Amino acid sequence: MGSLARGDSTALQQHGQKLYQQGRFDAAIEAFTETLKFKDVDLLGVLDNRAATYSKLAQYDRALRDARQMIKRDKQDERGYLRCAKTLLLDGKPEKALELVEQLHNKLQDKMVAKCHDPFTVLPYEIARMVLEHLDFKQIVAILRVSKQWDRFLSSMRDLWMRIDLSDARGKIHWSSVRALIRRSKAMLTHAVVKNVSTSSTQRVLEFFSRCPRLESLDIWAQFGCQSFYELFKGSKRLKSLMISGEMTVPQEYISKFLASLPALERVEIHRTKSSPQSKAQWPSKLPHLRSITLGTIESSRPSEHVPALYIPRREDSLPSTVCNLEELRLESNPAVFIPYPPTFNPLDLLRLRRLDLSGVFIGDDFALPSSLEYLRVRGGAGADEFPFSNEAPFQLPHLHTLILSDVPWATNSTILVFIVDAKSPLKTLHVDSCLRLPGLQFSNFICEHAPQLTDLNISHVSGISDSVIESFVTKLPELKVLTLSFTEVTGCSVKTFADAKSAGTGGTNLERVYARGCEYMSSDAVAYGRANGIEIFT
Repeated sequence: MGSLARGDSTALQQHGQKLYQQGRFDAAIEAFTETLKFKDVDLLGVLDNRAATYSKLAQYDRALRDARQMIKRDKQDERGYLRCAKTLLLDGKPEKALELVEQLHNKLQDKMVAKCHDPFTVLPYEIARMVLEHLDFKQIVAILRVSKQWDRFLSSMRDLWMRIDLSDARGKIHWSSVRALIRRSKAMLTHAVVKNVSTSSTQRVLEFFSRCPRLESLDIWAQFGCQSFYELFKGSKRLKSLMISGEMTVPQEYISKFLASLPALERVEIHRTKSSPQSKAQWPSKLPHLRSITLGTIESSRPSEHVPALYIPRREDSLPSTVCNLEELRLESNPAVFIPYPPTFNPLDLLRLRRLDLSGVFIGDDFALPSSLEYLRVRGGAGADEFPFSNEAPFQLPHLHTLILSDVPWATNSTILVFIVDAKSPLKTLHVDSCLRLPGLQFSNFICEHAPQLTDLNISHVSGISDSVIESFVTKLPELKVLTLSFTEVTGCSVKTFADAKSAGTGGTNLERVYARGCEYMSSDAVAYGRANGIEIFT
């Protein structure tokens, strides 16, 4: 066999590694031993593999012999030291293992100190640029302080400063620091996240950003007057994305002004809106670029002759909708006293709508779902029926892959039946968290029969979810990867069932992650057993 090519030794080593993964350790030892007979073998790699296999068989003396041979062959390669230390640790000799690791650490430290160089002086510009791309904005700002040379080098790379993100700052930021950051881009930055700015600096900081002619995206997390904010940014003709947090109240009057004065807007996200008189809140007749709208409010009612806080224009007669190109829509009503919020539009008119997210909204009458929908989330609110959407049968939702119903009082098995069977939705993700009208056993039987393609299932707070219910998921939901069963009656037996199925390999489960917070009957031993068999478990 000595005359065989190097490729054969590599193949034999890989064969041994597969045997190791299958738990056939004696056969793996034979394969690695045979591999060592080749002339051009990866000696250290094979010795490392064989030492690891000996350790699995608790033959620590043989594992140490291979590890020491690795060190003898190449004292500069850290693998021998690490394998030797790991074997000593497994053999119950932690003191010796620690001594060996410290020895390796000291060697590496001495070598690094002796050859210490500034990376930005020795690396080619292109490589240095690639390294910096892996750092976030906070890290880039931090390394400016390393030295004057680093400050000059990073300041010369203007494209690093096109995105200024202040969200991770440790304390409140003064306007002078923001001005210095903007100057690094020559005021040509395109993206800004304004957060953690001191109250006294907010006005000047926003003025600085409003003078950046190429600004395309602005997120503002600060208390500030809506009128003053509008006056500063109404001339930002290139602005495509605008996010205003709940710290600033924005009446519908100013939403319409922003839409009229910022023609390039594609995304609007405003988390605290309020109603305005109809005479002052007139949306433009056409918004061809607008793709995403998020509106939130804490208003529980509106005066008469006012446009509501969560206003979306309705299509009139045969004319196209004002927001006919809208693809994402999120409406959230969260008043101090709960009152279901009546919508002002019909989603069926939005022929390109892909994502619809509703919270605290009343659903009924002429509120229907377009066939283009891919993602639907409903939280709280109220509905007129078990399936409150006004779609007329037959109808289909051929693209709906995600359905999330959270604390929805009208959701029953009949609701899920319409989505999966009648509308033929190819669901991959289904969440029914805190839907109290869903009986666990009947629901699980229905899901196993009609939705075997599910990859993500959330049944938190659903009554009647027990170990016998979960057991059916192993065989009936073969594609399931994420299962959330927090605050249910399941015990460690469910975890063991999935863990055993996963370790069985072929024909087992594909489950990767389990969320089991608040499961009182799930022991720590069961959690450890599941994790040992390759399942991430969060409790």
